[in-house]
Amino acid sequence: MPVLVRLILAIQFISSLPLAAADVLENLPGLKNPTPLDKFILESMKEAKVPGLAALTLKEGKILWAGYYGWANIEEKIPVTQDTLFQLASISKTVTACMIMQQVEKGELDLDVDINTYLPFKVRNPKHADQPITLRQLLCHTSGIRDNWTVLEDQWVKNGDYKEPLAKSLPAYLIEGGKFFSAKKSFYNWAPGTKNQYCNVAVALAAHVAEVKLKTPFETLCTQGLFKPLNMEGAGFLMSSVDLKKVAMPYGYRKKTGNFKALGHHGYIDYPAGTLRASAPHLSRFLMMFMGGGKLGEVRVLKEETVEAMKNIQYPKLDKKQGIGWYYTRVGANRMIGHDGGDPGVATQMFCQPEEGAGIIILMNGEPKKGSLEKALAQRLAEQLK
Repeated sequence: MPVLVRLILAIQFISSLPLAAADVLENLPGLKNPTPLDKFILESMKEAKVPGLAALTLKEGKILWAGYYGWANIEEKIPVTQDTLFQLASISKTVTACMIMQQVEKGELDLDVDINTYLPFKVRNPKHADQPITLRQLLCHTSGIRDNWTVLEDQWVKNGDYKEPLAKSLPAYLIEGGKFFSAKKSFYNWAPGTKNQYCNVAVALAAHVAEVKLKTPFETLCTQGLFKPLNMEGAGFLMSSVDLKKVAMPYGYRKKTGNFKALGHHGYIDYPAGTLRASAPHLSRFLMMFMGGGKLGEVRVLKEETVEAMKNIQYPKLDKKQGIGWYYTRVGANRMIGHDGGDPGVATQMFCQPEEGAGIIILMNGEPKKGSLEKALAQRLAEQLK
């Protein structure tokens, strides 16, 4: 089916004086016949206070529909287009997981051996010092490593990448005596593999295991193994590796003034878990690869059996939704696999039904109140795929 791409420039969207949806639509240049979906999205963006949005649907290895709305940068009046890069937040974890599974395929890494086999420093939960932690546990949130948000938020860098490599920041967080270490706040009380608790630092540690074993920076492994073969050039985890002029500015809405505040781009310690910047078309190729059993067109980046393993529930007694880096959820009446993401000024969704060859992607540079916009839009897009 042909690709339908509607470029919508919401010129008056950011006015501090709220405009009715009809007024906004009337002043959109080049949009003479907005569809019901266009109207729904723009009205929802205005209600949710989201300045920019990119969305698309996938069916049978192709983009079925795509829409680009509002502003990537309000101050510079840069509209959202198909070339706009959005920070993906925790969707980044699916890319990190796929890169690691490439190394598992090659025999470089083993999901079930003690990560200390690979690391030059020793990571153990001080409450369970005799229990090894594995890559599978790191990627499935059962390692017992804990996100200490006091540290993580304090270490966020505005408009720059985190100043230290994983080789320095992770030992400081995980090893006794490190400047960020806390036996209570860096680890949970339970032993590895006995409970499930979402953890960003654990995924960053998994990424570091790969770069230590391969003697290659994490970003390079992703570029060589995924971005180049999948034609995702321009995507990257580090601000230093992307064109910041193309990256949508994250915004926060200030209710008192009725205005948006630019929050700036940011980097953090656990960057492999959340800082990937990519466009909606970039992400569509990655998702189509996953739905295609590791293959996009004539390019194969993962074995089919590897993708099937990632889709399998890893610890059914602990979490009936968690695969390797990917998890299952319901979008309306549809059971889908993928990931969502959220950071200050960022909200993202990427889910699919591989057996149907159907998928949806939603990227925003604002945070909808109570998640209502992304939930409603995801359901509507999923319905279109039937």
